[in-house]
Amino acid sequence: MIQLNKHPHQNHSLLIMIKRPPLSRKDSNILKGLGMLLIMFHNFFHIIEPRTGENEFSFSPEFFQNFIAFIGSRPFEIIQHTFSYLGHYGVQLFIFISSYGLYISYRDRDIKWLSFMKKRILKLYPALLIGIVFVLLLYVFLSNRFPSGYLIKESLLKLTLLYGFIPGSALSVSGPWWFFSAIVQLYAFFPLLKRIANKFGPNSMLVTAFVFIGISILFNTFITIPNFTIYYTFIGHIPVFALGIYFAARPEIKIHSLVILAALIVFAAANLYQSAFYFSFLAVTILLLSVILWLIPLIERSQKLSGFLVFTGSISLFLFVIHGSLRFPFVKIAELYPNPFLSLALSIPFVALAYVAALGARIVEKQMQEFIEAGYSLKPLKTRIKKNEW
Repeated sequence: MIQLNKHPHQNHSLLIMIKRPPLSRKDSNILKGLGMLLIMFHNFFHIIEPRTGENEFSFSPEFFQNFIAFIGSRPFEIIQHTFSYLGHYGVQLFIFISSYGLYISYRDRDIKWLSFMKKRILKLYPALLIGIVFVLLLYVFLSNRFPSGYLIKESLLKLTLLYGFIPGSALSVSGPWWFFSAIVQLYAFFPLLKRIANKFGPNSMLVTAFVFIGISILFNTFITIPNFTIYYTFIGHIPVFALGIYFAARPEIKIHSLVILAALIVFAAANLYQSAFYFSFLAVTILLLSVILWLIPLIERSQKLSGFLVFTGSISLFLFVIHGSLRFPFVKIAELYPNPFLSLALSIPFVALAYVAALGARIVEKQMQEFIEAGYSLKPLKTRIKKNEW
């Protein structure tokens, strides 16, 4: 809820803050659902010419200048350019929710690092494997030839889940997959962060966030590696990951109005100045969280809307894996017949197709998980086929 409080030291002036109980599973899925929609529309629109560019993996004030110029000169393309320039921030919602949910689940439990990582990787790996096979089959179907050596090599690198550290590999095969390498790295650091939060309190996560922002600044200042950025790795995303633990470790979610104002100022500056850009992911996460938490009661008034967002959040892993490879036929049409209304119209069947493909991927992944849980035995699958149970 949004609560109005009178501050005792400011002459009874009203200060607004977001104050509410911890996030429920439904709340988390709504956040993930909104984040996934931002990401899918961003990944569709940001490769259609003219491109604004975005301050995601690197910073340039020209991207913001492009965005403003396009909005002013191409008002009918405002939706396209807004998603293109801002939609990638949906990823920050996923990083936030990942650490928030992990801390809630493991707050009072001992974590054995190897078993913890095995569980997290087994949850991601089948979906990523399905995505790789899907991309390779789609390549063969559309090109009528076998995948190139480069595509096979990069696909095999994806199976290591460490490709974020390899220059030129983070965005290969399917651009959105950079996230899987980064999130696995973040999982690897979660037990340590959880121990720090439990020992020193939630504020230790804020200190951690700023320490890693400092590391990112030092890295970008003194080290240049072609086709590589610190934001392909856990280092650039620990701040938001730590922010999720900070809120999860507190008895309630409380965001003071002055914090929201500061986040807004930092985010505005981050579009123009690189020094502020390093704090932009933290700032935008606070802003998105504040807005969405304010909107959730309104969203829940519509059973269909809340149900759709919860459903989207529940299949977000598969949407993440599948959607990137499905956009190019629609993008090609949009570029052959440049028209803002056509581009907007094409984004709808693209997203709809992504949902259909994601549901198919989820069915396959479920069978793979059963295969793993059965000790890599095909017996459960054979039984299911025999009984025609799907």
